[in-house]
Amino acid sequence: MQTKFKSCCFTGYRPSKFPFSLDRTSKEYIRFENKLVDAIFSLPSEQCYTFYTGCAMGFDLIAAEIVLMLKEATRVNFSVELICAVPFIEQSASFTDEWKERYNNVIAAADEVVLMSDRYFDGCYQHRNEFMVDNSDIVLTWYDGKPSGTGNTLRYAKKRGKKIINLSEEGVHEYVSTDGYEIIEGY
Repeated sequence: MQTKFKSCCFTGYRPSKFPFSLDRTSKEYIRFENKLVDAIFSLPSEQCYTFYTGCAMGFDLIAAEIVLMLKEATRVNFSVELICAVPFIEQSASFTDEWKERYNNVIAAADEVVLMSDRYFDGCYQHRNEFMVDNSDIVLTWYDGKPSGTGNTLRYAKKRGKKIINLSEEGVHEYVSTDGYEIIEGY
């Protein structure tokens, strides 16, 4: 019997929405990053080797950087793939210099870049998010319930019957799946 390999996408907040600073010296950030590393590094044990990122500042890019660490750490044992789903060509134009550099590094190291549109349009981010969910078995998030694109993406993922892993300690309970997939609260 052939094993079906799985894929995972990321959805989470931009830096300003997190309830803590994304400063690598803060205790809250270190705790968050450690949970994210643990979650991403555990997914190959579930036969999950392909990862989709939307390349937004914050959660998306941090998760993508960790996938690149996983890729380097495991390249002898199995093949990890990072796919960047870019909503439109100029996505990083308004990023700070630091986030723009991180974005460019992730794009350069990705196995594939899928450009969703050559220009911005209303709904382009949700279009990108739905593409990632539709191509994934697992959705990995940090979501504490704030109204956002992350919430919209998780509602879509729930409708599509995807396994959702929420790393937020608050663990939003509205995403209890009835489709046979357990939603992991507060990983």
